[in-house]
Order: sequence, then C-alpha cells, then structure tokens
Amino acid sequence: MKRFLYLMLLFAVLASSTRAADRDLLSWTELPPIPDPLGFAGPFAGVHNDVVIVAGGANFPRPVWENDKVWHDRIFVMTRDGEKYHWKESGTLKRPVAYGASVSTEDGVVCIGGNDSEETFDDVFLLSWDAESQRVATTDYPSLPKPCAFTAATIIGDVIYLAGGQSGPSLETAMTNFWSLDLAKKGSRDEFVWKELPAWPGPSRALNLTVSQHNGDNDCVYVISGRRQEGPADEPSSCEFLRDVWEFNPSKGGWRQRSDAPRCSMAGTSIKYGKSQILVLGGATGELFFQGDVLKDNHPGFGNQATVYHTITDTWTSAGETAINQVTTTAIQWGDDIIVPTGEVRPRTRTPKVYRVAVKRAKP
Repeated sequence: MKRFLYLMLLFAVLASSTRAADRDLLSWTELPPIPDPLGFAGPFAGVHNDVVIVAGGANFPRPVWENDKVWHDRIFVMTRDGEKYHWKESGTLKRPVAYGASVSTEDGVVCIGGNDSEETFDDVFLLSWDAESQRVATTDYPSLPKPCAFTAATIIGDVIYLAGGQSGPSLETAMTNFWSLDLAKKGSRDEFVWKELPAWPGPSRALNLTVSQHNGDNDCVYVISGRRQEGPADEPSSCEFLRDVWEFNPSKGGWRQRSDAPRCSMAGTSIKYGKSQILVLGGATGELFFQGDVLKDNHPGFGNQATVYHTITDTWTSAGETAINQVTTTAIQWGDDIIVPTGEVRPRTRTPKVYRVAVKRAKP
C-alpha cells in the first residue's frame, strides 16, 4: 500500500512538473512592428537570404466595423544586425492578394494562390531578395491545378505540398485537394508542374494547418484542423470546426489518421521543431465564431493557448500561453528563431505586431 501511495505521489509530482515546464516552453519577444498601422491578415511570409519577406494581405480601414475589406500589394522586408531589426518597403506585387500559402526555399519564398474581393487565384510565384540591389524580385512558377485560397503548404526536401483550401469565395467550395510541386524539376517544362496526389480520407476543409515533420521513420506531411461548411454561413449547424489530424507518408504514398487536436486551430500558425514535434502557436477555436458582429470591439480574440503535437507518440501536450494569438498569418523559421508577423487578432482587427518565438528547451 505504501508503495502504491508513493508511486501515485511520484506520478502527481511528475505531471505537475511537466505542466509547469510546458508553460515555460516558449519565450515571446516583440520585435519592431511591420510599418503599417493596421497590419494585415493573410499575407505571404517567408525567409530568403537572411531577411524576412512579408507581402500582400488584407485589412479593414478604421473604423473597422464601418468599412469594407481592402486587399494590398505592398512588399515589406525585415533585416537584422545582431539584436537590431529594421523594416523597409521593397516594391509591390503584380496585384493585391491575400489568403494564399507561402513556403520558404533556397531560391526564395514561394507564394501560392490567394484571392481578392472578386476572384480566387491559381497563381504561383517566387519572391527572392537581392542583397546587392536591396530589392525583391518576382519569378513566375507553374499555376495550380485550380484556384485556391485559405490554404496552407509545407516542404520536404525539394517538394512543396499544398493541402486544403477553397476554390471560390464561399467556404462551401472547400476541397480535399492535395498537390505537390517538385522544385528539382525546374529545368524541365514538362515535369515542373503541380501533381494531384491522393487526398486524405476525411472531410474537405480550408483554413487548415499543413506542416511537415519526421514521424520516427520518415518525413511526413500533417494536415491539422480547419473549417468546412455546408449551407448558409450564418447558420451554426452548417459549419464544422475540425480537430482531426491526418499524416501523409511520401515514402509509402498513403495516409493515416492520428489523434485529434485538443481544440480547433483554424487559420492558425504551426511549425516543426526538434526531431519529432509540431508546434501550434495558435488558431481560432470557433467558440465565438457566430458572435463577432455582436461583440465587435469587445471580442476577446481567438484564445491564447499553444500546443505541441508529438509525431512519434501521437500525443498532444500544452505549450503554455501565447503573447498574442495571430491567425491568418504564417510562422516562419529565421535561423534559430520562429517569427510570427502581423495577422488577425479578432474579427476585422489586424495587428502590426511581430513576435520572435524561441523554444526554451527541447522536449523529449
């Protein structure tokens, strides 16, 4: 009996220590804000030649509840010199666009899809930073198989994987699309095209997370959470806030379902870290989804809890509280740091704030 009580006490102490460690997992440091007083939702964001590139996006002019959404074409670049960070504008995109996906590569930031107030795009292009001219150059890449917005992408080796999204203005057009582009084929016009891969055997979605990580055997693609809709957008029963997780193994060419996330994290930010962990820095849970027009500026935001998914053990743990929950943006790796630039903090309200996130310790 004494041994049993001892073991129970030991387990409680270890569990408490783990929870405390989880709360201390992340360190958030505010960097200079993007040089726009409103900030942007849905910008392309990535790293090339040791600068952060943020381009496009959309916002609501103040007062936000009295104005229509505006799409933007501005390109911003953040440089660093030690602990000093500086923003500058560096040209414009060929048109205003937001809510696409972006992936950092050796050649630049690949920007995929997106939309404006009238159209959903199939465009794909590369933004690359030229340190000598201090300008961002644009290179066209192969178009998507069909228009796609509110999507997310990741990269394994030379292959970009894009999953989910909607083909039109309504979430009812959400898809089970899963496409890949092999950057190693750039020299071949016939082979440098997007391939349509087998979709996950689950519901269609947009606003999902797409992230890659090793599962103990291979690098895999993970499709996490999102939202889907069947019926009028203002009808609660028509919307489904997803928590499911799907793993695609490129070596085997197949999918398997993993443990559900503890909460919906639609339009959130995710990034791999360590050898087998995925960090979800935030996302909208859907709890106040139908109350935005009522709460307006009193809306508390989208929650402030970060989580960690462990790919080998197929488990979720807490990563503690976030400094701010920025949705419809992209978490990007910049050296040893994770950068979360701008984004949406409550309905119609963006933020110009930019955070550097550091993982204080590696979790086993």
